[in-house]
Amino acid sequence: MIGWDWLTALVLFEFASGFTPGPNNILALAIGFSHGYRKTLPHVFGVAIGFPVMLLLIGFFLKPLLDRAPLLFEVLRYFSVVLVLWIAWKIATAPVEEEIAEGEMLSRRPITFGQSLLLQWVNPKAWAGALTIVTLYTVPQEYARSLWAAAAVTVAMTFTAVSLWSLSGRGIKKFLHDPRKIRLFNLSMAILLVLSVLMMLW
Repeated sequence: MIGWDWLTALVLFEFASGFTPGPNNILALAIGFSHGYRKTLPHVFGVAIGFPVMLLLIGFFLKPLLDRAPLLFEVLRYFSVVLVLWIAWKIATAPVEEEIAEGEMLSRRPITFGQSLLLQWVNPKAWAGALTIVTLYTVPQEYARSLWAAAAVTVAMTFTAVSLWSLSGRGIKKFLHDPRKIRLFNLSMAILLVLSVLMMLW
C-alpha cells in the first residue's frame, strides 16, 4: 500500500541519490559557478522533466513483461538492491580529487533544455535510479498509481537538487576543495542510500 512508510523510503532514496555528485549535479554546479542560476534553468528543467519521463517510459514498458514473468521482477528487485548498495559504496569511497577535477573540466557554455533531456538517457546514474524505483519502490497492487506518485516526487526532488547545486555554485566549489568535508558528505549520502533500501526490504 502507498503510505507514509513508502513515501519516506522513496524520499530517502531520492534525496541520497539525487543530491550526491553526478553528471547532472556537477554540470549544474559548473554552470551556476560560471554563469549564475538563471543560465542553469534550461538544465534544471531538463533534468526535472527528462528523468521522470524516462522513469515513466521504463516503468510502463517493463510492466507487461513483469506481469508475465514474476520471477524476473524478483531478480530485478534484488539486482536493484545490489545496484544501490554498489552505488552507495562508490559514493562512500569516491576519490575526492576526481570529483573536483570533473567539475572544473566541464563545459563553460550553458547546456540547453534539449541537451539536458538527452543527457538523461546516456547517464548511468539516471538508468540505475529509474530501474531501482521501478523494481523496488513501486507497489505491485497499485503499480500505476505508485509509479505516477514516484514520478511526481522525482520532479520535486530533482528540481530541488539540481537547483541547489547551481545556486550554491561558489560555496559548493569551495566545499568540494576540502577533502574531509566531501568525504563526510559522501559517507552520509551512502548511509542514507543503504537505509532507504533496508526500509523497503523490511
